[in-house]
Amino acid sequence: MSVARLYSVATPFNAVELSEIDYTQSFDAIFFAHLNHKPNKLTREGHTSWTFLDVAFGPSISSPNQLTATPTTPNTDSANSGNAYFPRKQRYVVSAIDDDSGQESLPSVEVSCTNDLTLKRNYNTVTWAGTGTRYRVFRADLDGGFGYIGEATGTSFQDDNIIPDLTDGPRVGRNPFTLAGDYPSTVFFVEQRLGYARTFNNPNGMYLSRSADLENMDVSRPTQEDDAISIRCVATKVNSINQVVPLNDLLAFTSDGLFRIIGANTDYLAASPPPRPKRQNNRGASRLKPVIADDVAFYTPAVGSDIRAANYTFEIDGYKSDNMSIFSPHFFEGDLRIVAWAFADEPLSCIWAVRSDGALLCFTWEREQEVWGWTICTTQGRYLDVAVIPEKPPGSTTAEHRVYFVVERVINGVTRRFVERMASAKWATAQEACFLDCAFSFAFDDPVTEVFVPTLAGAEVSVLADGDVYSKRTVAADGRVTISSPSRSWHVGLAYTSLIETLPLVIQSPSGGHNAGKVQQLGNVVLRVVKTRGVRVGRKLADMFGLKTRTNEPLGDPKALLTGDYLAQTQPMASKEATIFVEQTNPLPMTVTAIFLDPIQNES
Repeated sequence: MSVARLYSVATPFNAVELSEIDYTQSFDAIFFAHLNHKPNKLTREGHTSWTFLDVAFGPSISSPNQLTATPTTPNTDSANSGNAYFPRKQRYVVSAIDDDSGQESLPSVEVSCTNDLTLKRNYNTVTWAGTGTRYRVFRADLDGGFGYIGEATGTSFQDDNIIPDLTDGPRVGRNPFTLAGDYPSTVFFVEQRLGYARTFNNPNGMYLSRSADLENMDVSRPTQEDDAISIRCVATKVNSINQVVPLNDLLAFTSDGLFRIIGANTDYLAASPPPRPKRQNNRGASRLKPVIADDVAFYTPAVGSDIRAANYTFEIDGYKSDNMSIFSPHFFEGDLRIVAWAFADEPLSCIWAVRSDGALLCFTWEREQEVWGWTICTTQGRYLDVAVIPEKPPGSTTAEHRVYFVVERVINGVTRRFVERMASAKWATAQEACFLDCAFSFAFDDPVTEVFVPTLAGAEVSVLADGDVYSKRTVAADGRVTISSPSRSWHVGLAYTSLIETLPLVIQSPSGGHNAGKVQQLGNVVLRVVKTRGVRVGRKLADMFGLKTRTNEPLGDPKALLTGDYLAQTQPMASKEATIFVEQTNPLPMTVTAIFLDPIQNES
């Protein structure tokens, strides 16, 4: 990946705070949360115009101003000496509505007048100035509460004793994050609401914006369904909300358990009646943001270092937590924890995870086929961070998830950090495939014998040029790499080894016994591969045999990629575990879908 220019923007955060920043995105705005900062957002006005702003909670439409209330009293009951005329104070406020955004302003400054609206022909005229599309008028009698009495498209309203609807009152301005100690550290979206959680003063608190009005925490008196919502996750201990994930339900991953936030009417979250937090289990979660794959949330626990998955089950009508590292516990022993991860759904359905020691783990996840498992990727580098971005590879009409890494590598004795993008998984020929670390790819109209890779100067690299492999080439001090045969398609990078070892086979014999713990010898070994070339097979790593792959290719052309079942040669040896190794040391593709072993049981 090449860039022509690097743009930067000042942020309110410093380097030591980066690991504790939470974020969520809505189109051209990314909302951030951190305990030390007011809620803020990064907005994009153009490709080269980005700005950090504190979130200004509240409606963007201004309240009406210049409000007046004028009584008209043609009826004072003069024929009855005025004894029936009983004037009382009426108080008024008005709010503005913007039909384009659907927002309603906070109420205007209150005004009042005195009149007896119970007598015929008496009325009050309320006038104001404003920029709304429509206006809502509220009245309170004496010192009572305000209630809705009507709507106007102009800037005046006549009240001739309209009975206020006290179930519909004006908005009350509210910002729960004004002071230090009240800044949230978790941010998310759910059901057209922007949500925040976990402040220093209220670690178990959760705050949701008004429905369909993300930057508005206002409420009404009395409470309306679409008002902002405040929730507390309370159980037997202090449940600090470390992360919040919207799945089929809203899930709060706290330090002491998983909570399911359910709307009181079971259909959606509303302020009235308020939601119900229901504890699902006592498996607390860490601050690492969960990864969502399909309808499952993968998370790391507050105590321990395994990987757990939370998903809904009909059997318990709730969420259970499964240990997804149970078959690879050695990857998470001691202080080894996941510090960053991301899910690349297409085309391989993998979670890429960076471990605290800099190792890279890959979790393959195919729920429909019940296929899942962990792989450790040991390469010449220390992985620091990972992100996944959907992109269209060059020449492709469909997008895939491209995986980006921040990697620290020692090149020729110098420590450097690289931003690397994993090569596309969509390719047709071996010439297009790239299976190298920190690689550079070139395509030339005319074949060349030399390319320039200055960032790898002094490093030992492998080259795949027009499908031919050139191993253990040292990049010259000036960054040049040379091969003997002119080539148009080049991939130059750091080599790594891909290794598969099968599990021991335990087979029940017709007599009812099994071969576990008995001396075994392998017969035929068959590999089922897809678009594969250059692999080696063997019973011992020190003695491997190449899978014969040349078929009908013209002399001098690269070997063709293999797809199908192929018989593999192995050493004639007996042991108590009939296992096989499959190895790829070349920068060539290897996809193994099945390994068929034919063990020969020795009863002695």
